[in-house]
Amino acid sequence: MFLRRPAILLVILTAALWPATAAQAHDVLKSSNPAKDAKVADISEVTLEFERAVKFPKVAVLNASGERFQAGEADLRGKKVVQTLSGTLPPGKYTIGFRVVSSDGHPRTGEIPFTVIASSTSSPTPTPSATASEAPSTPAPSSAAPSAEPVEPTLIPQANETGGSASGGSSVFLWVVVGLAAVMAAVSIVISRRRRSGR
Repeated sequence: MFLRRPAILLVILTAALWPATAAQAHDVLKSSNPAKDAKVADISEVTLEFERAVKFPKVAVLNASGERFQAGEADLRGKKVVQTLSGTLPPGKYTIGFRVVSSDGHPRTGEIPFTVIASSTSSPTPTPSATASEAPSTPAPSSAAPSAEPVEPTLIPQANETGGSASGGSSVFLWVVVGLAAVMAAVSIVISRRRRSGR
């Protein structure tokens, strides 16, 4: 009889605690979006799905600095709780903190960490700007080419004409001076001889 009493007490305690543990097991978190430790590039809302319908949901989305990114109150949709975000989340680490009241009246809380990574859609944007910057550089040599060609035929004849006229004029003037000097010398010789013959 002494050994049977602890066994009977164990059976009674198990039967008394079984309904509570079964009810609590049905109200656990089934899934979440984003999932725990997930890496996402774009997210606009957070979804929590429980095994059974819950009440009075409260959801907060915080970054590593403690800033909140949820917008308004959480929306209860049967077994799901949907929380809209305030905008696009910058890359970094975040945590979803939630608190609900299960069907048996017990509050349940939890945290779900996740990471936002940079989106890959922003990489092809620099390509059109590079091609646009190279386009105006091509017509520059064509505009400079015709301006250099007409300069040569205009300058060369002018140099020849001015040089020829200057050299021709100076040579004629030199010969005139030499001729006049010769004539004056001849005249002076003739005059000097006549003076000598007259004496």
